[in-house]
Amino acid sequence: MLWKILLTALVIAGAVLVLKNRRRSAAPPLRLEAAARPVQPPSRLPRLIAGGFVVLMLSGAGFYLFHQWRDNYQVVDVRVVDSRTGNSVVYQAYKGDVEGRSFTTTDGRVVSLAEVERMELGAAGRPVADLPAAD
Repeated sequence: MLWKILLTALVIAGAVLVLKNRRRSAAPPLRLEAAARPVQPPSRLPRLIAGGFVVLMLSGAGFYLFHQWRDNYQVVDVRVVDSRTGNSVVYQAYKGDVEGRSFTTTDGRVVSLAEVERMELGAAGRPVADLPAAD
């Protein structure tokens, strides 16, 4: 996240420098030359391409964020297996709430695993018998 912020700041700083240099290097137009040749409107193609690129980037970022949000709120079955006894307990949790050796269930309970326990994730709604057997 820090790299994204730094990259954004560098892009903004570069754009500001480019705009400052354009203003300095632009010479005042000569009146004699302006009267001698007809004024042509600037081309709109670069602006259209830049606008399309911005729209493409924003839609891609929006799709990525939506996909991450949808994936984090997917309900999964979490099976906690005690390796000493072989007993197992199945909980349901959101995929985004499973972190390392702990998770938060859909009803708000925080479960932390002991060193002798292991966690297995599976798709929600599958019967417990379909989950892999504990060794």
